[in-house]
Amino acid sequence: MESDVSQEFFDAVDGGSSSPLLKIKGDSDDEGANDFSDATARQAEDKVVVDDAPSDSEDEVSETPTPQGDRYAPLFPAKPKSLTPLPLSKVPRRSNIPAPTVMPPSLIGFLRKNVGKDLSQISMPVSSNEPFSLLQRAAEVMEYSVLLDHAASASDAVERLLYVTAYALSSLSCNRVKERSIRKPFNPMLGETYELVREDLGYRFIAEKVSHRPVQLAYQADGKDWSVAQSPMPTQKFWGKSAEIVTEGKMRLTLHTTGEHFSWSNATSFLRNIIAGEKYSEPVGEMSVVNETTGQKTVSAFKAGGMFSGRSEEVVTKTLDSSGRELPLGLTGTWTTSLQMTKNGSATAPVWNAGPLVPNAPKHYGLTVFAATLNEITPIEDHKLPPTDSRLRPDQRALEDGDVDQAEEVKVKLEESQRARRREMESAGQTWNPRWFTRVDDDLVGNEGEVVWRLKSGKEGYWEERSKGNWTGVVPVFET
Repeated sequence: MESDVSQEFFDAVDGGSSSPLLKIKGDSDDEGANDFSDATARQAEDKVVVDDAPSDSEDEVSETPTPQGDRYAPLFPAKPKSLTPLPLSKVPRRSNIPAPTVMPPSLIGFLRKNVGKDLSQISMPVSSNEPFSLLQRAAEVMEYSVLLDHAASASDAVERLLYVTAYALSSLSCNRVKERSIRKPFNPMLGETYELVREDLGYRFIAEKVSHRPVQLAYQADGKDWSVAQSPMPTQKFWGKSAEIVTEGKMRLTLHTTGEHFSWSNATSFLRNIIAGEKYSEPVGEMSVVNETTGQKTVSAFKAGGMFSGRSEEVVTKTLDSSGRELPLGLTGTWTTSLQMTKNGSATAPVWNAGPLVPNAPKHYGLTVFAATLNEITPIEDHKLPPTDSRLRPDQRALEDGDVDQAEEVKVKLEESQRARRREMESAGQTWNPRWFTRVDDDLVGNEGEVVWRLKSGKEGYWEERSKGNWTGVVPVFET
C-alpha cells in the first residue's frame, strides 16, 4: 500500500521504491531555569584535564593549526563585531511547563479515519504537536554550549576536536526520554523566527524558516570565542515500522581563539515503532567531525542494538590525524547520559554529563529543563521580540496553556493565511526572500549540492534591528 501523508505531520520525503509501506511526500502547505545554573556548574566541573606527560606519539597533538587548504572557509560564520544585546543581568527561568491535557493521535488511527481522502490536504490535529516550533527544537543544540567554551580555551588541538565532538553528540540527548518521540514540533510559518539570548551562558542565537518547500531553517549562534551556524533541511523516510530521520546541511563552527573551522553532519536517527508499540528515537551508523583547518577528524560509532534488545545508547569515538592514522585519545559513553575521555581505550576523565530533566518528565512531553525554558518570555524578550518570534505564535501558546480547541482553531486560520500569502505572491510573480538570512552563492558551496544561508550583518542584520527596536521589512506571519 502506498499513501501520501502531509508534510504537516512528518516533513517527509519519498522513501524510495524499496519502502515497504508508505511513500511520504513533502508538498503540503499545511503548518507546514531556576535549576539550570547548577547544571551549568556541573558541566564546568567536567572540563577535561590533560596530562602534562610527554605524548605517546610526536604526531598525536598539533599545538598550532596547520592549514590544509580550507577551501570552504567562506561558508563558516565570522566573528561579529559585538554580542549585542549582551551582556545582561541574570534573569530567572522556569523549570517546567504544564502537562498536556490530551494524548496525541496514533498514525494508524489517522490513516483509518481518512480512508479514501487526499491525505496531502488534511492537517493533523494540534494534539499531535508539542508546544514548541521546529525553530525552538533547533535551538536545543545550544544546551551544552559550555563545551564550545572549553574547546575555544583548550591549548591542545586534539582536545579541542574532542570537545567539539562531545558538543555534536550532546545534542542527541534531548531525545533520551522516549515520550519526546510521540509528538512533533509545530512546522513554522514561512518567515517565522526564534531568538535565544542566554545571558548566563554568554551567547545569542537567531533562527528563521527560510523555505517552505522543502522545509529549511537557517540559524547562527555566537559566543565570545566561537560562532556556529547551520542551514538544516530535515527529511524523513518511512520503512515499515520505522522512520529514518536525516538532516541535510552541515553544522559549521569557527573557534575565534584559534581561527580553526570544524564541520559535521547530524547523525542519522531512526524513530522506532511508529505504527504500534513504544516509540523511541536512536542514532545509527557513524558521525564524523572534521577540523577543516588541520585535517584531523573524529569518527563516532553508535553501537547497534539487537532485534529484541530495545534502544542502543552506547557510542565510541576514535580520533584520526590528517593522514588517517588513529591517535591515542578518544571518547566513550552514551549519547543519553555522559561521555568520558579515553587514552588508548581506557577512560580517563569526564567530558560531558546530561543536564536535568523536568520533574516527572514522561508526563511533561519528555522535556529537559533547558527545553522547558524555550517558549518562556523573560524580561530579556519582553517587548523586544519581532512579531514573527515563535513565542508569539498564538496556536502554540494556546496548546501550552492547555486550550486545545483554541489552538486547533487558530492553527487552521494561520495555515489558511499562509496559503493566501503564497497565492498572492505567485499571482504577482514574486518569490519569498528571507528577512535575516541570505543564500550563499552556489560557486562558494562547490559540488556538494548543499543550500547554505548566511546571517545578514550591518544595518540589515537581526541584532542591529533589535537594538533599534525597529523590525522593518518583517511580514506579520501570525496575523489571521
